Amino acid sequence: MMEKTTIDDSLTAAMSVSDRSFDELPRTHRHSFFKRSKCRSSSIINIEDLPAEERIKAAKFDIDGNGTLDKIELAMMHYDKDGDGQLGLDEVHRIVEEHLHDRHNISAMKKVIVGLTCFVFVLSLSNLGTSIASALLVKDTTADYETAEMKIAGTSDVMGTQTSAETFTALEMDADTRRARRAMVVESLKANPWGEHAHRRLGKGGDGCKGKKCDGNISFDTNYMSQDSAEKIKAKCDLGRVVNIRRSFPGGMVKNDNLCKTGASVVVKEKQVKRKKGNGKGKNRIGFDMVVTSDGKDTLFECDGKNCYMSGTNLLQTHGQPCNTVHGNDDCAAGLVCIKDVNDSSGKCLSNYDTATWYVAWDWNNSGKPQCVQDCNGNNPNCGGFAGNWDEMFSSHTLCCNTHLSYLTGVGRGDYSQCVPDYDFIKNGE
Repeated sequence: MMEKTTIDDSLTAAMSVSDRSFDELPRTHRHSFFKRSKCRSSSIINIEDLPAEERIKAAKFDIDGNGTLDKIELAMMHYDKDGDGQLGLDEVHRIVEEHLHDRHNISAMKKVIVGLTCFVFVLSLSNLGTSIASALLVKDTTADYETAEMKIAGTSDVMGTQTSAETFTALEMDADTRRARRAMVVESLKANPWGEHAHRRLGKGGDGCKGKKCDGNISFDTNYMSQDSAEKIKAKCDLGRVVNIRRSFPGGMVKNDNLCKTGASVVVKEKQVKRKKGNGKGKNRIGFDMVVTSDGKDTLFECDGKNCYMSGTNLLQTHGQPCNTVHGNDDCAAGLVCIKDVNDSSGKCLSNYDTATWYVAWDWNNSGKPQCVQDCNGNNPNCGGFAGNWDEMFSSHTLCCNTHLSYLTGVGRGDYSQCVPDYDFIKNGE
């Protein structure tokens, strides 16, 4: 007679294994077996539906005697290793061992879940705090578009923030502007050769000159920028910001110089003002002079209402640094001359006086006219500077005569009628 079954073939096959084969199954397989039994038979198995060889063993674990095995009774049956219907110490030990292992895993999972929950909670609080701080910052601050600063709302106090250096570009003057600016400086020095001038900072006090006639190095204008840019620089330097000046030289060379930083001094002198038309009492500012001093170096801005012309020791190049030969030695520090670099289209500030012996003799042979001559032997009051109060030598006859002398005499470019050439020098290729 065929055995009666009510569960599927896979479950019947799994439950018909011997006690030894079930005990040898891995723990995960046994859990999977009980899980399938639970899902497919609603945790209840009729003993009559089991194969004949399983019924006797199953009947021993039918505790309530209702002819069925629930999931607990079924588990007990399959933990019965020897099939005597009793769970011995070894079998109980195995049950307890698995129970403790599962409880440990559950405890570990609970800790992980609690940790993740706390982490998410902390992140939520952090995001909430950031949002609140941003809202308060927006409410309590305002932006100053003129100085690019964040200020406390309703006050002029600047909030302390960390900023990076800002760089302004100094532009190159055209030849006519450079000529006019240089002539203006020289004419003012001719009127008062030994007086203090914006382009010559006299060293007084300490180790400086203590006499009435104090000579000093002359710094002619090298570059310019708009007055709007200079006013922005003033505002930033007053606040101790880091400001740099970028200049370009022939051959694509670019030089960045620090203009000001924390501790820099800014001195501004208004030049001219005029009243606005109408009944108002306001004034229009025409221009101003500004001297920025940082690390012992000065940068002078002479502003005319539109542009600011720049000079000063901070803009003078040191030995080996680039210069523009068209400017003569105006780009170089005292004692250096701008000599063309054979490997580059620009010049370099060098101390090679062997090739820099040209200078302006202001009263050549008592003629009352300045001339470009060569070979300053040191016996003259100076080498080029008016009235002997500064030295100025050039690396070539062309630079001395055409570029610089014409600034002062009005001689057209290329007209050397007032120059005294060195014929040997010209014959050798100048």
